[in-house]
Amino acid sequence: MGGVAGGLGAMKALLHVASGSLAGRRVRLREGQELRVGRTGRADLVFSQDAQMAPVHFELVWDGQACRLRDVSRRGTTVDGEPVGEAVLRDGAMLVAGEMRFLLRIQPDDVRARLPPVLPGRPPPAALLAARASALEALRAEAEPLFAILDAARDRRIYPLLLACEDEHRSLFEGAQGEAMARAAPHLVHLDRGSELLPVLVNEGWGESWGVFLTSARPLREVRQRLRRSLVVTAQETGQALYFRFYDPRVLRPFLPTCSARQRSEIGGTEIQGFLFEGEAGEVLRG
Repeated sequence: MGGVAGGLGAMKALLHVASGSLAGRRVRLREGQELRVGRTGRADLVFSQDAQMAPVHFELVWDGQACRLRDVSRRGTTVDGEPVGEAVLRDGAMLVAGEMRFLLRIQPDDVRARLPPVLPGRPPPAALLAARASALEALRAEAEPLFAILDAARDRRIYPLLLACEDEHRSLFEGAQGEAMARAAPHLVHLDRGSELLPVLVNEGWGESWGVFLTSARPLREVRQRLRRSLVVTAQETGQALYFRFYDPRVLRPFLPTCSARQRSEIGGTEIQGFLFEGEAGEVLRG
Protein backbone atom coordinates (compact mmCIF):
# COMPACT_ATOMS: atom_id res chain seq x y z
CA MET A 1 0.00 0.00 0.00
CA GLY A 2 2.76 2.36 -0.90
CA GLY A 3 2.57 5.95 -2.04
CA VAL A 4 2.45 7.45 -5.51
CA ALA A 5 5.51 8.02 -7.63
CA GLY A 6 6.35 11.65 -8.25
CA GLY A 7 7.21 13.42 -11.46
CA LEU A 8 3.72 13.30 -12.97
CA GLY A 9 2.71 16.89 -12.21
CA ALA A 10 -0.57 17.73 -10.51
CA MET A 11 -2.42 14.60 -9.40
CA LYS A 12 -6.01 13.89 -8.39
CA ALA A 13 -7.67 11.15 -6.35
CA LEU A 14 -11.02 9.69 -7.39
CA LEU A 15 -13.10 7.26 -5.38
CA HIS A 16 -15.10 5.03 -7.73
CA VAL A 17 -18.24 3.34 -6.44
CA ALA A 18 -17.88 -0.19 -7.82
CA SER A 19 -21.07 -1.89 -6.61
CA GLY A 20 -24.67 -1.23 -5.66
CA SER A 21 -27.20 1.19 -7.10
CA LEU A 22 -24.62 4.01 -7.27
CA ALA A 23 -22.08 1.94 -9.22
CA GLY A 24 -20.33 4.14 -11.76
CA ARG A 25 -20.35 7.25 -9.57
CA ARG A 26 -17.03 8.98 -8.95
CA VAL A 27 -16.17 11.33 -6.12
CA ARG A 28 -13.13 13.58 -6.33
CA LEU A 29 -11.24 13.95 -3.08
CA ARG A 30 -10.50 17.60 -2.35
CA GLU A 31 -6.98 18.29 -1.19
CA GLY A 32 -6.78 18.69 2.56
CA GLN A 33 -10.48 17.85 3.08
CA GLU A 34 -11.75 14.72 4.76
CA LEU A 35 -14.25 12.52 2.92
CA ARG A 36 -16.42 10.44 5.25
CA VAL A 37 -18.23 7.38 3.85
CA GLY A 38 -21.09 5.72 5.71
CA ARG A 39 -24.77 4.87 6.05
CA THR A 40 -26.22 8.07 7.56
CA GLY A 41 -26.24 11.81 7.04
CA ARG A 42 -23.18 12.12 9.25
CA ALA A 43 -21.20 10.90 6.24
CA ASP A 44 -20.36 12.91 3.12
CA LEU A 45 -20.97 9.93 0.82
CA VAL A 46 -24.08 8.10 2.03
CA PHE A 47 -25.21 4.51 1.34
CA SER A 48 -28.42 4.36 3.37
CA GLN A 49 -29.53 0.97 2.00
CA ASP A 50 -26.43 -0.90 3.19
CA ALA A 51 -27.37 -2.21 6.64
CA GLN A 52 -23.84 -3.62 7.10
CA MET A 53 -22.22 -0.19 6.82
CA ALA A 54 -21.63 1.91 9.93
CA PRO A 55 -23.08 5.43 10.26
CA VAL A 56 -19.59 6.65 9.37
CA HIS A 57 -17.54 3.69 8.19
CA PHE A 58 -14.23 5.10 6.98
CA GLU A 59 -12.53 8.41 6.26
CA LEU A 60 -10.23 9.38 3.41
CA VAL A 61 -7.81 12.32 3.33
CA TRP A 62 -5.94 13.35 0.18
CA ASP A 63 -2.94 15.71 0.50
CA GLY A 64 -2.16 16.04 -3.21
CA GLN A 65 0.36 13.20 -3.22
CA ALA A 66 -0.95 10.44 -0.98
CA CYS A 67 -4.36 9.21 0.17
CA ARG A 68 -4.80 8.01 3.75
CA LEU A 69 -7.65 5.83 4.98
CA ARG A 70 -8.85 5.50 8.57
CA ASP A 71 -11.47 2.93 9.57
CA VAL A 72 -13.83 4.37 12.21
CA SER A 73 -16.53 1.68 12.06
CA ARG A 74 -15.43 -1.12 14.40
CA ARG A 75 -17.03 -3.29 11.70
CA GLY A 76 -13.91 -3.34 9.58
CA THR A 77 -12.73 -2.00 6.24
CA THR A 78 -10.61 -4.10 3.91
CA VAL A 79 -8.09 -2.87 1.36
CA ASP A 80 -7.15 -5.36 -1.35
CA GLY A 81 -8.65 -8.10 0.80
CA GLU A 82 -6.79 -7.21 4.01
CA PRO A 83 -8.45 -5.62 7.06
CA VAL A 84 -6.93 -2.27 7.95
CA GLY A 85 -7.29 0.34 10.65
CA GLU A 86 -5.19 3.00 8.94
CA ALA A 87 -3.34 2.82 5.65
CA VAL A 88 -1.77 4.85 2.86
CA LEU A 89 -3.52 3.76 -0.31
CA ARG A 90 -1.97 3.13 -3.69
CA ASP A 91 -3.55 3.76 -7.07
CA GLY A 92 -5.92 0.89 -7.86
CA ALA A 93 -6.63 -0.03 -4.23
CA MET A 94 -9.92 -1.90 -3.82
CA LEU A 95 -11.85 -1.05 -0.64
CA VAL A 96 -14.73 -2.99 0.90
CA ALA A 97 -16.95 -1.49 3.60
CA GLY A 98 -20.21 -3.15 4.58
CA GLU A 99 -21.49 -4.63 1.33
CA MET A 100 -20.02 -1.88 -0.85
CA ARG A 101 -16.91 -2.01 -3.00
CA PHE A 102 -14.85 1.05 -3.96
CA LEU A 103 -11.87 1.60 -6.26
CA LEU A 104 -9.36 4.37 -5.59
CA ARG A 105 -7.65 5.93 -8.60
CA ILE A 106 -4.73 8.35 -8.25
CA GLN A 107 -3.83 9.86 -11.61
CA PRO A 108 -2.72 13.03 -13.39
CA ASP A 109 -5.21 15.87 -13.12
CA ASP A 110 -5.78 15.93 -16.89
CA VAL A 111 -8.04 13.52 -18.75
CA ARG A 112 -5.63 13.56 -21.72
CA ALA A 113 -2.50 12.75 -19.72
CA ARG A 114 -2.42 8.99 -20.30
CA LEU A 115 -4.06 8.82 -23.70
CA PRO A 116 -2.40 6.72 -26.40
CA PRO A 117 -0.93 8.93 -29.12
CA VAL A 118 -3.07 9.84 -32.10
CA LEU A 119 -2.28 7.63 -35.07
CA PRO A 120 -0.54 9.47 -37.92
CA GLY A 121 -2.87 10.93 -40.48
CA ARG A 122 -4.06 14.09 -42.12
CA PRO A 123 -5.20 16.90 -39.82
CA PRO A 124 -8.96 17.51 -39.66
CA PRO A 125 -10.22 19.80 -42.44
CA ALA A 126 -11.33 23.32 -41.56
CA ALA A 127 -14.98 22.43 -42.13
CA LEU A 128 -14.83 19.66 -39.52
CA LEU A 129 -13.10 21.91 -37.00
CA ALA A 130 -15.85 24.49 -37.50
CA ALA A 131 -18.52 21.79 -37.13
CA ARG A 132 -16.93 20.62 -33.88
CA ALA A 133 -16.94 24.14 -32.48
CA SER A 134 -20.62 24.52 -33.34
CA ALA A 135 -21.46 21.12 -31.89
CA LEU A 136 -19.70 21.89 -28.62
CA GLU A 137 -21.58 25.17 -28.32
CA ALA A 138 -24.91 23.43 -28.97
CA LEU A 139 -24.25 20.64 -26.48
CA ARG A 140 -23.16 23.05 -23.76
CA ALA A 141 -26.34 25.08 -24.32
CA GLU A 142 -28.68 22.13 -23.65
CA ALA A 143 -31.05 22.91 -20.79
CA GLU A 144 -31.59 19.27 -19.81
CA PRO A 145 -28.85 17.10 -18.26
CA LEU A 146 -26.55 15.71 -20.93
CA PHE A 147 -25.38 12.12 -21.43
CA ALA A 148 -23.14 10.45 -23.98
CA ILE A 149 -23.13 6.86 -25.20
CA LEU A 150 -19.58 6.09 -26.31
CA ASP A 151 -18.48 3.06 -28.31
CA ALA A 152 -15.11 2.14 -26.81
CA ALA A 153 -14.41 -0.09 -29.82
CA ARG A 154 -14.30 2.91 -32.16
CA ASP A 155 -11.01 4.36 -30.91
CA ARG A 156 -8.37 3.11 -28.47
CA ARG A 157 -8.40 6.50 -26.69
CA ILE A 158 -12.04 6.29 -25.56
CA TYR A 159 -11.59 3.80 -22.73
CA PRO A 160 -8.57 5.61 -21.17
CA LEU A 161 -10.63 8.80 -21.27
CA LEU A 162 -13.40 7.08 -19.34
CA LEU A 163 -10.96 5.78 -16.74
CA ALA A 164 -9.50 9.26 -16.21
CA CYS A 165 -12.69 11.35 -16.16
CA GLU A 166 -14.70 12.38 -13.09
CA ASP A 167 -18.08 11.91 -14.79
CA GLU A 168 -20.32 9.07 -13.66
CA HIS A 169 -20.46 6.27 -16.22
CA ARG A 170 -21.21 2.57 -16.68
CA SER A 171 -20.97 0.05 -19.47
CA LEU A 172 -24.26 -0.90 -21.12
CA PHE A 173 -23.08 -4.51 -20.89
CA GLU A 174 -23.81 -6.31 -17.63
CA GLY A 175 -21.89 -8.49 -15.20
CA ALA A 176 -18.83 -10.51 -16.15
CA GLN A 177 -19.47 -9.86 -19.85
CA GLY A 178 -19.39 -6.12 -19.23
CA GLU A 179 -16.11 -6.32 -17.34
CA ALA A 180 -14.46 -8.59 -19.90
CA MET A 181 -15.55 -6.44 -22.84
CA ALA A 182 -15.06 -3.01 -21.21
CA ARG A 183 -12.59 -1.86 -23.86
CA ALA A 184 -15.01 -2.66 -26.68
CA ALA A 185 -18.35 -1.94 -25.00
CA PRO A 186 -20.78 0.97 -25.27
CA HIS A 187 -20.56 3.16 -22.15
CA LEU A 188 -23.17 5.58 -20.84
CA VAL A 189 -21.68 8.77 -19.36
CA HIS A 190 -23.48 11.45 -17.34
CA LEU A 191 -21.75 14.69 -18.36
CA ASP A 192 -21.84 17.19 -15.51
CA ARG A 193 -22.08 20.90 -16.18
CA GLY A 194 -18.55 22.10 -16.86
CA SER A 195 -17.34 18.56 -17.57
CA GLU A 196 -13.76 18.55 -18.80
CA LEU A 197 -14.57 15.38 -20.75
CA LEU A 198 -17.19 16.97 -23.04
CA PRO A 199 -14.84 19.22 -25.07
CA VAL A 200 -12.39 16.33 -25.46
CA LEU A 201 -15.14 14.07 -26.81
CA VAL A 202 -16.30 16.68 -29.31
CA ASN A 203 -12.87 17.94 -30.40
CA GLU A 204 -11.52 14.41 -30.83
CA GLY A 205 -14.55 12.29 -31.70
CA TRP A 206 -17.20 14.41 -33.44
CA GLY A 207 -17.20 13.31 -37.05
CA GLU A 208 -15.50 10.00 -36.15
CA SER A 209 -18.63 8.14 -34.97
CA TRP A 210 -17.45 7.82 -31.37
CA GLY A 211 -21.06 7.74 -30.19
CA VAL A 212 -24.17 9.84 -29.65
CA PHE A 213 -25.49 12.25 -27.01
CA LEU A 214 -28.86 12.39 -25.31
CA THR A 215 -30.71 14.47 -22.75
CA SER A 216 -32.58 13.17 -19.72
CA ALA A 217 -33.61 14.42 -16.30
CA ARG A 218 -33.44 10.86 -14.94
CA PRO A 219 -30.45 9.39 -13.04
CA LEU A 220 -27.90 7.37 -14.94
CA ARG A 221 -29.24 4.13 -13.48
CA GLU A 222 -32.70 4.63 -15.04
CA VAL A 223 -31.35 5.85 -18.39
CA ARG A 224 -29.05 2.84 -18.55
CA GLN A 225 -31.92 0.43 -17.82
CA ARG A 226 -33.93 1.94 -20.67
CA LEU A 227 -31.06 1.78 -23.16
CA ARG A 228 -30.16 -1.81 -22.26
CA ARG A 229 -33.62 -2.88 -23.45
CA SER A 230 -32.69 -1.78 -26.96
CA LEU A 231 -29.33 -3.55 -27.23
CA VAL A 232 -31.02 -6.61 -28.75
CA VAL A 233 -34.08 -6.36 -31.00
CA THR A 234 -36.17 -8.94 -32.86
CA ALA A 235 -36.41 -8.79 -36.64
CA GLN A 236 -40.09 -8.65 -37.64
CA GLU A 237 -39.63 -10.77 -40.77
CA THR A 238 -37.55 -13.62 -39.29
CA GLY A 239 -37.98 -13.35 -35.53
CA GLN A 240 -34.20 -13.40 -35.26
CA ALA A 241 -32.54 -11.58 -32.35
CA LEU A 242 -30.26 -8.83 -33.64
CA TYR A 243 -27.73 -6.62 -31.92
CA PHE A 244 -28.83 -2.97 -32.39
CA ARG A 245 -25.98 -0.44 -32.46
CA PHE A 246 -28.22 2.58 -31.81
CA TYR A 247 -25.25 4.41 -30.24
CA ASP A 248 -23.53 4.62 -33.66
CA PRO A 249 -24.60 7.87 -35.39
CA ARG A 250 -24.32 6.09 -38.75
CA VAL A 251 -27.07 3.74 -37.53
CA LEU A 252 -29.18 6.32 -35.70
CA ARG A 253 -29.23 8.78 -38.64
CA PRO A 254 -31.32 6.62 -40.98
CA PHE A 255 -33.26 4.89 -38.19
CA LEU A 256 -34.92 7.81 -36.38
CA PRO A 257 -36.55 9.50 -39.42
CA THR A 258 -38.08 6.20 -40.58
CA CYS A 259 -38.98 4.41 -37.35
CA SER A 260 -42.54 4.09 -36.10
CA ALA A 261 -43.81 5.84 -32.97
CA ARG A 262 -43.68 2.49 -31.17
CA GLN A 263 -40.07 1.92 -32.17
CA ARG A 264 -39.14 5.44 -31.10
CA SER A 265 -40.82 4.88 -27.75
CA GLU A 266 -38.99 1.59 -27.25
CA ILE A 267 -35.57 3.15 -27.64
CA GLY A 268 -36.23 6.30 -25.62
CA GLY A 269 -39.30 5.68 -23.49
CA THR A 270 -40.19 8.44 -21.08
CA GLU A 271 -36.65 8.49 -19.68
CA ILE A 272 -34.98 10.18 -22.67
CA GLN A 273 -36.00 13.60 -23.95
CA GLY A 274 -34.03 13.41 -27.18
CA PHE A 275 -30.88 12.35 -29.00
CA LEU A 276 -28.20 14.62 -30.47
CA PHE A 277 -25.66 13.25 -32.92
CA GLU A 278 -23.44 14.15 -35.86
CA GLY A 279 -24.76 14.45 -39.39
CA GLU A 280 -22.78 13.37 -42.42
CA ALA A 281 -21.41 16.90 -42.80
CA GLY A 282 -20.76 17.30 -39.07
CA GLU A 283 -23.95 19.22 -38.35
CA VAL A 284 -25.91 18.60 -35.14
CA LEU A 285 -28.94 16.37 -35.73
CA ARG A 286 -31.73 15.88 -33.21
CA GLY A 287 -34.19 13.08 -32.83
